[in-house]
Amino acid sequence: MTQMTDKEYFAAAAISKSQLHSWDNDNPMAFWRGCKLNPHCEETEENDAIANGKLRHTLLLEPEKADMEKLGCEFVVIEGGRGFSSRSTQAFQKVIADNPGLTVVTQEEYNTAKLQTDTLKSYQFISDILAGGSVEQPFFWNDEATGLPLKAKLDLLKRLADGILIVEYKTTGKEMGQIERGIDIMGWHWDAGMQYKAVKAKYGEEPFQMVFIVQSQKEGCENLIRPFVVDTGALQFCAKYVDDTLAEINRRYELWKQGDPAAWKTNVQFANFLGYGETPFSFKFDKELSKIGD
Repeated sequence: MTQMTDKEYFAAAAISKSQLHSWDNDNPMAFWRGCKLNPHCEETEENDAIANGKLRHTLLLEPEKADMEKLGCEFVVIEGGRGFSSRSTQAFQKVIADNPGLTVVTQEEYNTAKLQTDTLKSYQFISDILAGGSVEQPFFWNDEATGLPLKAKLDLLKRLADGILIVEYKTTGKEMGQIERGIDIMGWHWDAGMQYKAVKAKYGEEPFQMVFIVQSQKEGCENLIRPFVVDTGALQFCAKYVDDTLAEINRRYELWKQGDPAAWKTNVQFANFLGYGETPFSFKFDKELSKIGD
């Protein structure tokens, strides 16, 4: 594990799970544009979602860094209001420029995040999961199969009698029933696979479990909380998916280093419309067609 600032971590030339989120076999160029191995990497600007995600994680896991009364606070809270509807406004951008190295949030954003994280910690079951772990730890390693430099930042890691436990905090605007359909629905298979690989690379052993603590970010729904458990077998599957993707990324990366202009281009090929009843037409269209003449 390495002690460093968020700025240093995000600037490090290594592939992260956040970058893998943008991987798409139909559009590899989207990944490459934001990849830190790309000398012309397009930086991701801090938006409302990123700033609020950082605020919630800090309030939950490192509250001293969000305490306005203490030195080392990483946030600036402004009143907001007219002209500050989002970080893209001119007024908001000026405040950000005037406070380099700090995350600017409105008082409303702060109050909402504080209510949600305080509510989360009020559940003894959640407090027990969070207690005694190492938080916000960055891991760096070289992938064993491809040699690619990788990195992952784990929300919380703790050793129990059963082995190493990974805890990840997520907020969502989706219904819990939709999330229950699968870890891949939210793209969290990248988180699971990369964090599994990080722990195994560092400690030489598999984590026995990963818990996603999911909380609704909808106003008035702060008590809608669901811990999702991912066992070792599922973590291994996620890691295998990451490994397969890294193999394809490495293949293209080697072509790019050799000067191949098509290294990150899509493999264009014919496809079929996957319609209803093995036709090119959707179920909706089939229903509409059946009503004709009624």
